[in-house]
Amino acid sequence: MDYLNEIQKQAVNEYNNGLIVSASPGTGKTKTLVARANKKLTNLPKHKKLALITYTNAAADEIASRLDYKENDVFVGTIHRFCLEYILRPFSWIYKWDKPKIASYSDFKEFLEINKLSTIQLEDLNKIKKNLDGSLIIPTEWLHKIPFEELSRIYYDFLKERKLIDFNEILFRSYIIISKNLFTAKSVSNIFMEISVDEFQDTNIFQYEILKKIKNNGKTSFFIVGDEKQKIYSFAGALNETFTIAKKDFGYEILDLNYTYRSTEKIVTGYSKLFSDHPILINSSKYKDIPFDIRFHQTKKDDNNLYIKQIIDSLIKAKAQVGNIAILTTSWFDAYNIGSYLREYFNIIGLGALPHSNISNTVFAILKTLSRYSVDSSIRNLKIIKRNIELLILEKNIDFNDVKEIVFATNKLISQFQKININTGLKESLLQYQNIISLIFKIDVPEVDEILTIVNDDEASNWNFKKYIETLSGINGITINTIHQAKGLEYDFVILNGINENRIPYQRCVDHIKYIYEELTDDSIQNGRTLLYVGMSRAKIGLFILHNWKPSMFINQIKL
Repeated sequence: MDYLNEIQKQAVNEYNNGLIVSASPGTGKTKTLVARANKKLTNLPKHKKLALITYTNAAADEIASRLDYKENDVFVGTIHRFCLEYILRPFSWIYKWDKPKIASYSDFKEFLEINKLSTIQLEDLNKIKKNLDGSLIIPTEWLHKIPFEELSRIYYDFLKERKLIDFNEILFRSYIIISKNLFTAKSVSNIFMEISVDEFQDTNIFQYEILKKIKNNGKTSFFIVGDEKQKIYSFAGALNETFTIAKKDFGYEILDLNYTYRSTEKIVTGYSKLFSDHPILINSSKYKDIPFDIRFHQTKKDDNNLYIKQIIDSLIKAKAQVGNIAILTTSWFDAYNIGSYLREYFNIIGLGALPHSNISNTVFAILKTLSRYSVDSSIRNLKIIKRNIELLILEKNIDFNDVKEIVFATNKLISQFQKININTGLKESLLQYQNIISLIFKIDVPEVDEILTIVNDDEASNWNFKKYIETLSGINGITINTIHQAKGLEYDFVILNGINENRIPYQRCVDHIKYIYEELTDDSIQNGRTLLYVGMSRAKIGLFILHNWKPSMFINQIKL
């Protein structure tokens, strides 16, 4: 363990009953989490497992690639996947619930069409969720004609009739099962020697209560990792002061990682100024002494994209690698706009790189990993394909019970995918991919229809399969994304775009004619602070902060 510092070694080797780790940016959170898991695996009792619960599937793939483990010894995945696999599927019989099948894009689309809800968007449906007691959570703002309660009623009726559940319902049902039937919590605890939880600061009430029930009804230890200063999912229900609450409920100490290895001293100093009580960090980064000032620039709407291009041109001229440059924004709309402009000049990955908007489903995730494997056929990428196939099997209730079946399906999928002619047009190649998935797994694949629906027809003619999979692979291109999606990532050079008043902190416009915005609150100011903190701390060497004529209230604080 020579590669760990002394505090990291403590976290890995001691506190066998459980620990909470507070990890500021670049302090080796993931390295420590993986090192502890690998150490636990060397002494894993027979018939016991480890679980590493992540916030995103991408984070799960990254952690899984670093672990040295046998297939049946470790679960690595999101809380939704954990609940599906270890709570919902084994125990749905208690309430005579059908085996859960996850609602897809086509299901949501059908719901909106049959109910003639043309003004309702998919993101509106995601607002339909419940409190712990099963009562409906009423959003603070609802501008549609149909009452929210009425929409929720017909939505839940639709899901019940189709025997479907959405991601919010996964957590609600799992909570009901495990809180009202304590033998289920004991059963889950008996499976796992230790459960690690990454990005704990963004845990919501359902996730927290599920984990607490497992802790209180067995001997499972917990290794909880995160950073309260990086809590950027309050809008998704992330709890306040989760570390303080967990310290009391779980009975664990909080250990601070205070050596940072990512950024220059100027960047660390800059983002530390956002918090008056920021912990003192010992900068051990190899970039520490690079004299690259944080650069601020005011742009106008009509020259913003051009200015970003000029920054990139100057970085490339100075020998920066395009794969180490990222443009991060506060909204996907801005990111897509910038990406659409820049892809005429550079190889772009992320938002705006493709001839359609961003898509989030497992079928598309498999397409991305297959594309990456086509460009880089590494063992790591092969494992990620297999992990995504396992998730598809879980979500779609596919009857694959044998590991050999999954391996065979993985190999067949790769083989068939690589037979698609690289010169085939985009839409035709996507239809071929849809057919391959359908034949191998014997399922309908409406997720590909979702892609085809939103592909820009004018651009589609300029794309063949080769260009599409190279772009989709996400290898060796300038990253364009939202700050939210960049959490956990790092780049040599980061351009933060749109760090304006009303954006950070966010203020909703209540009068578009007079440009009147809602008042700032303590919560909205804190949310803006943490979002900017996450964005700034992605940079290792150079940081550019762009704003309009009304910069964010935090700009002067950083400049002091």
